[in-house]
Amino acid sequence: FVNHLRAMQWLTEKNFFVFDNVSGLGPCDVIAMDKKGKVISIDIKSVSYRKNGSVIYRTANKQQKKMGIKLLMVTKEGKCYFNKS
Repeated sequence: FVNHLRAMQWLTEKNFFVFDNVSGLGPCDVIAMDKKGKVISIDIKSVSYRKNGSVIYRTANKQQKKMGIKLLMVTKEGKCYFNKS
């Protein structure tokens, strides 16, 4: 939950209007819109680590890829970035 809020704050700081999925259901967590009206559907994921400390690489699932949903990763330190996939 905390990383979800961090991601929404980060998007807001990047000058997006952020719309939260309050139902908790569906393929994305938030919808972000820039000032020109471009919309991005986003699934927020916390970065996970293996026991050896390496990062577990996450990708959008088949439905998310088909729908053009982007993964927004949040590290344990609270840094946010869009996944390259």
